[in-house]
Amino acid sequence: MKELSLGQFLDRLASSDPTPGGGTASAVAGALAAGLLVMVSKLSARKGGDNAAFQRTLAAAEEQRGALLDLAAKDAEAFDGVMRAMRLPKGTTEEKQRRLAVIQDALIQAANVPLDVASRAVSLLEVASSLAGTGNPNAISDVGVAALLAHASVHGALLNVRINLQAIKDASYRTQTAESARAAGLRADVLRDEALAAVNTRLE
Repeated sequence: MKELSLGQFLDRLASSDPTPGGGTASAVAGALAAGLLVMVSKLSARKGGDNAAFQRTLAAAEEQRGALLDLAAKDAEAFDGVMRAMRLPKGTTEEKQRRLAVIQDALIQAANVPLDVASRAVSLLEVASSLAGTGNPNAISDVGVAALLAHASVHGALLNVRINLQAIKDASYRTQTAESARAAGLRADVLRDEALAAVNTRLE
């Protein structure tokens, strides 16, 4: 994904191939949010104020920018892994058992990747919430856009978690992952509302 231009990525997204799909798009939305938060942190540090705090938000957002870009590719790879597992031979009882086990492992990986995306995007919403109150006033709209993108990243990723959970047989994993997903979604909603409230107050 890193080597593609924006136009090339959008062409692939619009193709008839199943990957890249919504999971990759969710990770990219998070990476876009991170990029905006890095920019605002730099502009805020240049403007003055609590420079140490802005260096912290910069470092936090920069870390997630790289990680989310990597996860954009990993999401497509995880889906492809499920498809490869589905194509394994199933002629004998042994082949059927092996195929089912490989499919389950692939589905868990396909759920883990977007769950990681959601977690990282939540951390970006924490950065956005912080910058919304203290960041450079000339870039405050960028903080709002970042919050919206990060929120979309969280909930888009969680949709991909849920669709994979439907086919996973491990009840303990399903329960634990569903709870983690629910908590991430609720936290994202709270942080988005906090960030946008602060942004809107400063735009009045």
